[in-house]
Amino acid sequence: MGIKLLNKFLRNNCRRHSITKINFSELKNKTVVIDTSIYLYKFLGEKALMENMYLFISVLLTNDVKPIFIFDGKPPPEKRELLLQRRRFKEEAKAKYNELENQEKLIQSDEEKREILLEMEQLKLRFIKIKECDIRNIKDLMDAYGVNYVDAPGEADELCAQFVKSGRAWGCITDDMDMFLYDCPFILRNLSLMNKTITLYDRKSILHDLEMTDKQFCEIMVLSGTDYNMHSKASLYETMKWFYEYQRYAKNIDNPLGFYVWLYRNTKYIEDYLTLLRILQMFQCSDEMPEELPDKSQNINALKKIMSNDGFVFI
Repeated sequence: MGIKLLNKFLRNNCRRHSITKINFSELKNKTVVIDTSIYLYKFLGEKALMENMYLFISVLLTNDVKPIFIFDGKPPPEKRELLLQRRRFKEEAKAKYNELENQEKLIQSDEEKREILLEMEQLKLRFIKIKECDIRNIKDLMDAYGVNYVDAPGEADELCAQFVKSGRAWGCITDDMDMFLYDCPFILRNLSLMNKTITLYDRKSILHDLEMTDKQFCEIMVLSGTDYNMHSKASLYETMKWFYEYQRYAKNIDNPLGFYVWLYRNTKYIEDYLTLLRILQMFQCSDEMPEELPDKSQNINALKKIMSNDGFVFI
């Protein structure tokens, strides 16, 4: 999801304090927005959707972190191809799962059965589907727990970025690497509920380490392939080679061309200049914001009822 190899590139080229594992206690008194769909799939894949979402919210509130959960709206047309590809992958995984299920019934060896069952479990994760009732149950849980959520008009990541850039949230919890293109100052990834830790990416510090401007960083990432231009033949490491060449050119010029213009005029690396500019524009946040969110109170009785229906036992 997002820009391929970006995480590896950042870890290899940024100082340790730019990307740090922190405890949730270090986020005390901060408001964070959460790209919710990522964690719905993650927790459903772990067969503990309600339980893990309850624990997630509990970890945040116990550490005095105020969450705002953002749900996806309608995806943009540019993402249609990616969604179709994901659907094909799910159908292929389900077909393979059914094939193995039939094989497993005919096998006598316990060891072979275990291997097939393990492969079936891994395949099952690939065709997980979030149902409307799952989303409704999660929203009921959030209402009972007294935390806010918002339905985004489009992709959740854009609204997450708007909350942060407007100052209404400090950072964003997400595993989507595309979030780095929205000029979001603090991104939190790799959530561990067991250890109560998360990895903090400091965008300003990262750009300092990479010796790039905001604009250059975004241009490089979009050119290297996002969810909206997934069939780009460019790659992050190849793009970086051209960027270093561009930097050598720009050092000796009083008014250097922009990176894209220089690439387009001097190489054949950019295949479709206008499409590239349109995708780059998609990562510019609009100024529209939802109304102020209300202060919500917890309903302990409703919370216990919701979780007990899921087999959760309160002690």
